Amino acid sequence: MFVSMVVATGPEGEIGYQNKLLWHLPEDLKNFKKITTGKIIVMGRKTYESIGKPLPNRTNVVISRDESFAPEGVIVVHDPMMVFDLALETEEELGLSDMELMVIGGGEIYKYFFPYTQKIYQTKVAYKGPADAFFPKIDLSSWEVKLKEDHSDYSFSILERV
Repeated sequence: MFVSMVVATGPEGEIGYQNKLLWHLPEDLKNFKKITTGKIIVMGRKTYESIGKPLPNRTNVVISRDESFAPEGVIVVHDPMMVFDLALETEEELGLSDMELMVIGGGEIYKYFFPYTQKIYQTKVAYKGPADAFFPKIDLSSWEVKLKEDHSDYSFSILERV
């Protein structure tokens, strides 16, 4: 198993404001779907609530301190470390050894899993405006850019930890 993150950020690491995304990029949403389909996706409760429902064709894992939080169609864990146990059990059940665990936000969840992350799928958006949620700073001396695609209003990169 290895941990990856999927994130869309502004130039300063902005990812959200008042529990909402800062932009709507259909191409980024298509890319997100392609990258995460068939995988375990991990998110915090606020991210789940902003989405409003389990994402189809993925195993949705939501981390919440609220013991009564139990929406239908998701696996709720109350300790982030339980995500690793769940992924290892799933890997064993499926006979896999290289399953990609996808962390999809929000800010606190990214911060928690960042030290364990080997790959980041990052969309960087030209954004100027308010934000109250941020992605951790990426020290590029610890990461190698494996792919970079520039588009008119955003860029997409895949980074791997060196």
